[in-house]
Amino acid sequence: MPRLVHDTSAILDAAVRLLAAGSADAITIASVIREAGVSSGSVYHRFPNRAALLAAVWNRAVQRFHNELYPLFGDEPVDAAAALGRRTVSWCRANPADARVLLAGLGSFEPAAWPAESRSLREADQARWDKHIRRLVKDLKAATGRETAEVLLVVVDLPYAAVRRYLAINREIPASLEGIVERLIRSMLTSAAPPAPECA
Repeated sequence: MPRLVHDTSAILDAAVRLLAAGSADAITIASVIREAGVSSGSVYHRFPNRAALLAAVWNRAVQRFHNELYPLFGDEPVDAAAALGRRTVSWCRANPADARVLLAGLGSFEPAAWPAESRSLREADQARWDKHIRRLVKDLKAATGRETAEVLLVVVDLPYAAVRRYLAINREIPASLEGIVERLIRSMLTSAAPPAPECA
């Protein structure tokens, strides 16, 4: 007889393991019941359908990641950008399962089918995150003379690309990558900005 688990995290952990072994398509109510070794009632009591389960997996991973990084936005802009890059790498290295959830992308979790409450949670967290990023980009543009696209490439895309190559093939992220990403971000933001293109 399957054991009863009253910890929602244990159920979500089982769902994340299924994703790590395949894709978000592998996350079903039945497969989570088997993976977690719990009764169907334990799962359905918390997640009445697959959409609610997928929503909880995504929202938990994103909120864990964002909550880790929010305190870093208060630093001087370049310091904040460097710290965010370094912490992104260290968080992904320490939490590879949740990092793979984020790597799969929101679309893999079928957000259009989510319960209204889950969509509202996601939208509120995304709005808060976007507000922090917009403020940082504005401050970095003022401090460095860089354009928006260049700042986003350095601050957002670079750390993502650095960890993606390891997460995509289930390889452990090396500890040295944290310092590499931090140095690259500082170097790119503090080097002389290129001259604006001349108008024809």
